[in-house]
Amino acid sequence: MIAHIGEFAALGTAVSWTIAALVMEEGVKRVGVMAVNTLKVAFGSLYLALLAFALTGHFFPLDVTARSWLFLGASGFIGFVIGDYFLLHAYAMIGSRLAMLLLALSVPMTAISAWIVWGERPDPASLAGMALCVFGICLTVMAGWKNSKAAAGAAPDGSNSRRYRKGVLYGVVSAVSTVIATLFTKAGASGVEAVSATQIRIGSAFVGFLLFAAATKKTGEIAAAFRSRRDLALVATGGIFGPFIGVGCMLFALQHAGAGVVSTLTSLSPVLIIAPSVLLFKRKVLAAEVIGACLAVTGLAFMFL
Repeated sequence: MIAHIGEFAALGTAVSWTIAALVMEEGVKRVGVMAVNTLKVAFGSLYLALLAFALTGHFFPLDVTARSWLFLGASGFIGFVIGDYFLLHAYAMIGSRLAMLLLALSVPMTAISAWIVWGERPDPASLAGMALCVFGICLTVMAGWKNSKAAAGAAPDGSNSRRYRKGVLYGVVSAVSTVIATLFTKAGASGVEAVSATQIRIGSAFVGFLLFAAATKKTGEIAAAFRSRRDLALVATGGIFGPFIGVGCMLFALQHAGAGVVSTLTSLSPVLIIAPSVLLFKRKVLAAEVIGACLAVTGLAFMFL
């Protein structure tokens, strides 16, 4: 066995989720939020069904209780349909780099929620980590706010600043949705294999997105994505790196390394995404934004280690 293979797998998860975020940001620009969200979970469901068959001989979970289906299904709807709806809109408004960093707020918020709901009191190091994480994110947001105000010269009506504020708000809403989804997952995942739990969550999200698209009359947006092989391949690639490779690497990492180390390494995406975001999307990144992202990730490390 390769030394530290679990740690390498955890780092692979962070890299995979970084790639998925970059791909999805480009996908949103090309085919829209509804198409990307719906097709992402559709491809994710397909990939996970194949993984489940390879592991268990069954494409779908067969031995899950109705209670687990209820809680995991609700988790999938809240986390993906609501959370990803706002997250992908945030991608379009403020970019995947800042949106992913805002999503990291879900970690300290989940810890606080677990303290309130289940009495899981964090230790002093975890509390310090939460404070550092929130401070780092606030530092990055404020630096980005100055960037958007500086860019207002190109938009005298202040639309850049309004778009930035709205994107930050959407990122926070996505983080809150992730917290609620995590609480539902914990309530329903007891005794359920990780792949099966993920299948139920993503499958529920797929049904939810289809219903949402029908209700908002955006099924045509989804159908339009099939007209371009390049656009469809882009979304399919995001589905591979997000819920498939990312989830697979995390499961493997948890089997071969400590949970704290895995959680820390998989939280590196907000830092890993900085360089490719600059290179691919030509975004200007201030030193304060880089420092803020590094402080946030350091805070997460304090929480887990």
